[in-house]
Amino acid sequence: MQSCGSEGKPCYYRNKIIMEINKVHSDLKEMYNDKNVKWKFNLAFNHKDEKILLMNALKRGFWSIMPFGFEGDNILAIKLIPQKTLEKASIVAFNEVYQECFTFASNIQATIPMANLKFMTKLTLIQELQKEIEDAIVLSKPFFNYFGSGDLEFLKQFLLSESNQVRFENASEHREEFYKEFWSHYYNTPENKKAFELFDKLIENCIYLPEYDQLDYGVWNNYIGNVLANRAYSLMKIEIKDKWKHYWRCAQLPHGFDCDNNSFEKYTISLGDSSSLLDFIAYSFDSEWESRYAIFPKEIQKHPLFEATEAIKKVKGYAGDLHIKAAVILEKEYNDPIGCWNALLSASYWAGKRGDLDGVEMCWGLAIDLSRTHGWTEIHNVLSEQMEFYYHYK
Repeated sequence: MQSCGSEGKPCYYRNKIIMEINKVHSDLKEMYNDKNVKWKFNLAFNHKDEKILLMNALKRGFWSIMPFGFEGDNILAIKLIPQKTLEKASIVAFNEVYQECFTFASNIQATIPMANLKFMTKLTLIQELQKEIEDAIVLSKPFFNYFGSGDLEFLKQFLLSESNQVRFENASEHREEFYKEFWSHYYNTPENKKAFELFDKLIENCIYLPEYDQLDYGVWNNYIGNVLANRAYSLMKIEIKDKWKHYWRCAQLPHGFDCDNNSFEKYTISLGDSSSLLDFIAYSFDSEWESRYAIFPKEIQKHPLFEATEAIKKVKGYAGDLHIKAAVILEKEYNDPIGCWNALLSASYWAGKRGDLDGVEMCWGLAIDLSRTHGWTEIHNVLSEQMEFYYHYK
């Protein structure tokens, strides 16, 4: 991938000086300026309201994503993940309706195939994809060359395979199979295998709640943490002592990402609302009710995120200030830069939800400082560049 500059200088586009949100998005727009890719890729790099959409996402506190395209009115973006390069980071969609981010693809190379997968619900739609695949392959070559690797060969084989034509006749019945097969191909890792093994158990048994473990589910970590916390909360007959680790894990995750607060019945991510899930969970963090907070060990009760999580329920119009406080403590006293980063994302989510731009900007600035301190150069450059865009259009 071509490196992203941090100078925040205007990009020259269509003979006009326009401030672009980042170099990658600017390059892709220029690369596909005169090409109609929307019906070939089922995504686009331009949007008639893109400045409004992008500024809305930033004002909502989502400066930790790197936008590069659009799926309808949803923003497609690379998720900024400490200690992970942009090429290996997952792709999220900032949903215009829910105003939160949800995992879209395992990496940039899987983005176009996953965008096509969403249309594999009816035979007529699949037939259109089959007609367009050769043109899509040609059009996609500059995209994959730009990012250094990738192609649409698996997508082509999947669409044209004789063995799949029968399934396509009743595509809606096989949608979950398609989803699993695409993820198994584009994220062929032990972490993905473990995640889908867990998904199978959750689907097969609606009252199944695994004991808390510290397994690494890779791209699925955030999603699984939220899903299990929601499952724990919904199972009234399970003793509270068996739930607290799931609650605590959920509290530590960056809020606003991959929240599914519906009952887990399928692989495909169901869109949810982080504030609702955290509001339920925060009930157990009430320091005034020993019968609630006593489920947590003493060291957890003293953790700065405990007080911050409690505030979600107790402080009317909570805007993330205690998560900012927690982030500073995690960096300075706990020597936990990843925990600090996650707390800043959570703080920014709550600030953005309340329309507190000062809070969003404070979190953003602290994240820039954090990335500089720990040598997260790509993240530092993107955050700095996108802040220039933000202040230009604010």
